[in-house]
Amino acid sequence: MKKFLILLSVFVLIMFITGLVKLAVYPNRNYSSPTLNAKLEYLEKHPEYNMYFIGSSRINNQIDCHLIDDKIKGVKSYNLGANAGFDLENFQMLEYILEHPSFNPRYIVLELQDRTKITKVNLKTERSFGVFNYKNTVFAVKSQKENNNHKQIALSLVSFVINVFHFNKSMDERAVRKAHHYSTDHNQGFFPLDSTGFARTEKAELDSAVQKRLTRYLADHKQYKPNSIIVKKINDLSEQCKKKNIQLIMLIPGPAEAEGKKLLAYRNVLDVPVISLLDPYVYPEFYIYENRWDYGHLNEKGAKILSLKLVPFLEKIIK
Repeated sequence: MKKFLILLSVFVLIMFITGLVKLAVYPNRNYSSPTLNAKLEYLEKHPEYNMYFIGSSRINNQIDCHLIDDKIKGVKSYNLGANAGFDLENFQMLEYILEHPSFNPRYIVLELQDRTKITKVNLKTERSFGVFNYKNTVFAVKSQKENNNHKQIALSLVSFVINVFHFNKSMDERAVRKAHHYSTDHNQGFFPLDSTGFARTEKAELDSAVQKRLTRYLADHKQYKPNSIIVKKINDLSEQCKKKNIQLIMLIPGPAEAEGKKLLAYRNVLDVPVISLLDPYVYPEFYIYENRWDYGHLNEKGAKILSLKLVPFLEKIIK
């Protein structure tokens, strides 16, 4: 009897360790928001869309797919942007699309960022936890190691542990159903800030903030070096896309941030086309109050201008 109990204990211990390893390799992937899940549900039922835009609020609130489709023959696009969608979220979203046959894009336009940073706010969010499966955690740790940011390495590992043990809970399906609204189902995913209910920044405050950011951007003459881990990740994603006959396109949408020039350093090291709409001399429209909503985003009028400015670049690539 004693021998049996020992064997049983060993078996239970082995199963427990096996379970932990399985969780570590493929933990909870609940990294998305209800709005993003609603967009994915909509796209699964509409295979006619052949161009997907993936990124943060710079995509979600600034890319009007109706305008792009009107200008480019043969393109039917959808905005898969989500607020606070940074590198880890966006890379995982792209991989999710590649893994599921329900999605059949011909082109994927991915926002180019350099953001694997974890803040106190997103450390607490379910979405952030869900990003940290094994592969993404290794990527985050390597990229932050290259930046010599030990605090971020520690936060990445903490997020991984949280995710492995499923401390985050799946979102309420009612929240996903509620997220099916006009922008998701009828406006091709475009969600202009004018319709969000958030207050627009007052003119004097916004003009001052924009000028300060613009001044810092123009005064930045630092020679930035691209993060090699991010470069490799994007180039690997490009290869995965090619195998499925998908053209990956990187986009720096603008308006320019104070440290925006570090993104320009990626243009010559990626195996994919890179479109930049950052230059304030070329795109002065992005820096006037009439076209702005807050410190870092355009309003609907500005978003339509940005979308139209994007058209000739896309046309040149997809011809």
